[in-house]
Amino acid sequence: MKNENDDDSDMYEEYDDASVPSSQESLRFENFDVGLDECKVFNDPIHGHILLHPLLVKIIDTPQFQRLRSVKQLGATYFVYPGGSHNRFEHCIGVSYLAEKLTRMLQNKQKNLNITEKDILCVAMAGLCHDLGHGPFSHLFDGMFLPQVVKDCTWHHEKGSCVMLEHLIEENNLRPHLAKYDIDDDDVIFVKEMIAGPLEESNLNGASWPYLGRGEEKSFLYEIVSNERNKVDVDKWDYFARDCHHLGIRNSFDHNRFMQFIKVLRVEGERLQICARDKECFNLYEMFHTRSALHKRAYRHKVASAIELMITKAFVIADPHIRIPGANDKQCRMSECIHDPVAFTKLNDNIFDIILHSTVLEMKPAQEILKRIQKRELYKCIGVIRQATLDMKTSEIPTKIVEFDDSNILKEEDVIAKSIKINYGMRDQNPIDSFRFFSKANPTKPYHMRRDDVSNMLPSIFEDQEIEVYCIDNSKMDLASKCFQNWSDASELKVTHGHMSCDRLTPMKRSGTKSGIEITKKKKLYI
Repeated sequence: MKNENDDDSDMYEEYDDASVPSSQESLRFENFDVGLDECKVFNDPIHGHILLHPLLVKIIDTPQFQRLRSVKQLGATYFVYPGGSHNRFEHCIGVSYLAEKLTRMLQNKQKNLNITEKDILCVAMAGLCHDLGHGPFSHLFDGMFLPQVVKDCTWHHEKGSCVMLEHLIEENNLRPHLAKYDIDDDDVIFVKEMIAGPLEESNLNGASWPYLGRGEEKSFLYEIVSNERNKVDVDKWDYFARDCHHLGIRNSFDHNRFMQFIKVLRVEGERLQICARDKECFNLYEMFHTRSALHKRAYRHKVASAIELMITKAFVIADPHIRIPGANDKQCRMSECIHDPVAFTKLNDNIFDIILHSTVLEMKPAQEILKRIQKRELYKCIGVIRQATLDMKTSEIPTKIVEFDDSNILKEEDVIAKSIKINYGMRDQNPIDSFRFFSKANPTKPYHMRRDDVSNMLPSIFEDQEIEVYCIDNSKMDLASKCFQNWSDASELKVTHGHMSCDRLTPMKRSGTKSGIEITKKKKLYI
């Protein structure tokens, strides 16, 4: 039943004993009980009704977390897929739920792991807060915008999440609430380490174990939210299911089934690791195939990439003229907000509209770019270099293409080249080579499964590299396409032309007749 005193009663409800499965009827946290009336139930379109601990609800009900309602999960992909309108807010809640679910399943299956209720709460906290540091349009902010405006930029959203978590705790006076559930400073460090890996201060101890929050006996807990060893983690499980649901793309990976066949085992010569039954190996390949398919069909869609380039350019132009109030009334540029959590709390996708409707004269060039997006006057892809084996920097490609324009009409600034890598999450490596399995006959001995032992139809190459080339000025599209074609022919590159007809991309059929049917060359028009 809904709590009439909740300001956000449409988002979560008070727990109703009759409406939640019996598996969730009792929650104990160390030496105290958490009454079910203190928990909240979130109705999620992916995972159904989610029961969340009151401390997690306290975190959710802060301006720093609520900010994620205005940060699109898929960034500019929403401009291509109208269904991709979901935000980091609901994704983080979903990751928290899966993190808690998996940890509790391990606790119930393997008592010898000594997983405490506090461990479970910390893991759920890490899942909830792992994306607090995402900027406007998610990965566009730290992956495309910041490197152009911040010299030698090393900031990334995981680092930002740790800063924002600390700020969230202090700004909302959550220390007493943390203490109520026995969460101390070491536990907060543990949460940060699960989000961003070993913290800088952990390198000072000189020990082989790089973490401070938990000892080596709890090493497997660091693989649940963000798994750097083999990339199999609940963060991916949620966004695969959530993104596929909203994009209308089939998700062939079943995380609920996979969790049923997970066990923590000690790998010879290494620490405790999360392993899975051998029969789930193909399911894991399906997981990574889903990842690459999502990148190919949605995240790296050429129109989405064009719009990302346009938004990035608008942000770069507008950055010196934007002022966002930060700590002590300091006025910050958009790029400076990463150093000021007060200002960062106010930074989200709405910066698009702030630039678009600004009265600052210097913003006009950026506004013109954003207006082109609204009018669908987008940059156009003139070609894709299928094998990124060029002996030159991507930034040098426009210069090479312009050299083939004898009319001197095409300028270097009219062409943009963007490098794209689609892989299984570990560059050109197979992440499943770093995963261990166990068999029904020998459930305590983890081993590595060779790809050939799973199927002969599995991939042997795990990274696809492309360079996409775009023309900014639509009036020069034909000229840019011809110059690109001439340059790629001269360079003997394997390419796909995005704008022009190209005979050599399709099979050559001999002229003549067969069974009375004329056979000719077949042309294909790429748009």
